[in-house]
Amino acid sequence: QDGDQQKLVKTTVVNTDNEAVSTTSETLHDPDLYAKNRISMRKHEQELREMRYKIEDAILAEMETDEHKE
Repeated sequence: QDGDQQKLVKTTVVNTDNEAVSTTSETLHDPDLYAKNRISMRKHEQELREMRYKIEDAILAEMETDEHKE
């Protein structure tokens, strides 16, 4: 946030395939605002990374469950 106005600083796209392998693509839209808010941005980036790992783990767990059913 910059004052009371929210601004798009960075976009991250995460794609996870059926083998639970993720690829990410990032676009930095406002480097100056990112630099001013680096600590907060890194916190959000870490939260996103942790969420990505949880999704990967859930896919892997589902795959293992499906393998045991066969």
